[in-house]
Amino acid sequence: MILKFWMSQTTPVMALMLTAAMAAFALFLCWLSFAPRFAGCAQYWKGVTPPFVAVPATLFGLLMTFLSQDVWEANRSAYRAIALEREQLAMLSALSNNGSNADGIPHAVHDYIEAVVGLEWKTMEDGKEAPEAEAALNRLTRVVASAKIEPVFQRTLINTVMRLRSAREQRLAVAGGFPDDRKWAAVILIAFITQIALAVVHLDRPSSQLLAQAIFALAAIVPISLVASVDEPYSPPNAVSSEPLAQLLERYPQK
Repeated sequence: MILKFWMSQTTPVMALMLTAAMAAFALFLCWLSFAPRFAGCAQYWKGVTPPFVAVPATLFGLLMTFLSQDVWEANRSAYRAIALEREQLAMLSALSNNGSNADGIPHAVHDYIEAVVGLEWKTMEDGKEAPEAEAALNRLTRVVASAKIEPVFQRTLINTVMRLRSAREQRLAVAGGFPDDRKWAAVILIAFITQIALAVVHLDRPSSQLLAQAIFALAAIVPISLVASVDEPYSPPNAVSSEPLAQLLERYPQK
């Protein structure tokens, strides 16, 4: 729940929240390390060599790399699906304008685009499809299949509609692929564990410990916040725009 709330924020807010959390944890570790009540116990662990930090830091880097690859691939797939969907809709526009007995197709396409842009783009924020868009696509398929046109021309239109359906399914698959909170929890927990490792190897002076924590926090906050801000391609605040499809409405008449 906390992760979901954090990832719904803008990139600067996400970075500030993560900065506050890591700063508070760093100060807490410093207090445990040097407060009179705990200093004796903390100094007992003094002597851990600096290379020990490489263990959690390396795990953090690997997890962050794998997670970033998943996120960028999801975003590329989202843009590819929209580009393919727009391509098929533009193809239907060109083909239907050349068919003298295909008057119902432009209206059916217009209804589909309106349902996608006006309704489905909102439901995709929750990883769901809009029944209205599915119904509009089914009507478009029936209109194309029942059009009184030349068989070869009709077959081309049907193939275009099938590719349109496939593009929509790809788009919905990306929207439904919610981010795995366990991956983000693992990355953030490993970041905190790395802070603990830094504290353990800097038990000499508070200033050295806090400086090491600050450097690591800065290196961790930047990639975590930037990648998390685009983890869900169709969800705010950095959602993929529906404008490429909305622009096609100008080509189709309203009823």
